[in-house]
Amino acid sequence: MGQRVLTKVQYGLEGTHGDNVAADTMLAMRATLPEADRQIHVPNATIGTRTPLLLDSAVTRKVLAEGITLEDADGAYFEMFQLLFSSCLNGNVTPVEQTGSQSDYLWTFTAPQTGTEDVDSFTLEVGDETQAYEIGYCMVRTLRISGDVASGEVHCSADVFGDKVVQTTITAGQSLPSSVELCVAQLARVYIDDTWAGLGGSEIENALLTWDITLNGGVHPKFFGSAQREFDSHGQGEINGTAVFTFERNAAVAAEELYYRPTSTYVPTIRHVQLTFEGLQIGTGDNQKVELDMAGVWTAWQSLGGDIEGNTYDVATLTFGYDATGAQAFQALVTTTLSAI
Repeated sequence: MGQRVLTKVQYGLEGTHGDNVAADTMLAMRATLPEADRQIHVPNATIGTRTPLLLDSAVTRKVLAEGITLEDADGAYFEMFQLLFSSCLNGNVTPVEQTGSQSDYLWTFTAPQTGTEDVDSFTLEVGDETQAYEIGYCMVRTLRISGDVASGEVHCSADVFGDKVVQTTITAGQSLPSSVELCVAQLARVYIDDTWAGLGGSEIENALLTWDITLNGGVHPKFFGSAQREFDSHGQGEINGTAVFTFERNAAVAAEELYYRPTSTYVPTIRHVQLTFEGLQIGTGDNQKVELDMAGVWTAWQSLGGDIEGNTYDVATLTFGYDATGAQAFQALVTTTLSAI
């Protein structure tokens, strides 16, 4: 009898894409496996019967474990983001300790703009006490991070693909990272500036209520004629995304709104938005932290979008794009105690 409470989700980072490895790290996340990981075709033939499907000739045409969902179990935590950004945006990242002997490691994931992609892949293990499953060559198509200041909740989910679902025995002996710290939305801060170089300079104070950021890293499977039905390799195409913010209306918010609907022109203005949320201090070094930097333009702005206990708010949507001056569009900086994924 399968029991949800006995389910485990864990992974191992692959040294070579598609070469499955045993899990070495547990995730405090829920995993939903795809409804089908293979396309089975039962041919329909004119054979003089009222049931024309030829069961004996059924064939598996394509194998792809697409639509795997990873989402935080009960709130996002700082130590989960390295894996997700490395397999969605930019892999093979070497963290840098910020304070000697304090284990405050800074991971910088910057959206690649030219050249060959470099995204990590991982082997995922999911199972309960009845049966476990393994999916190799896992990568993140889309990553979503949201927060609600009133409740304090921060959530994260990822749309993942892999090669195929295989029954396995789950790797024993894994435990959560030595320190798992939940992110707290009340500690989130937002900055909006004129240039990429000036990111983090101008805070919009006493306004941020919620955020919902969606990042599509452009990673996708590639199929070629070969000796296997699973995908042969992967690519990284267009990187794009949006960020939806709910702001309580104040003078700073009204001033920012003018970059969406200026008084004397219809030309959008590039804005540079930084969202951060911090955690506890790591030893005597830096705090645990997630910083999301975005270049974009406001593509929607719902003024007087509603109210919370009589306090009115606006809902603003930023669409990411390439800032030619800063030569960038999106980056994520994550500071945690982890020196390896």
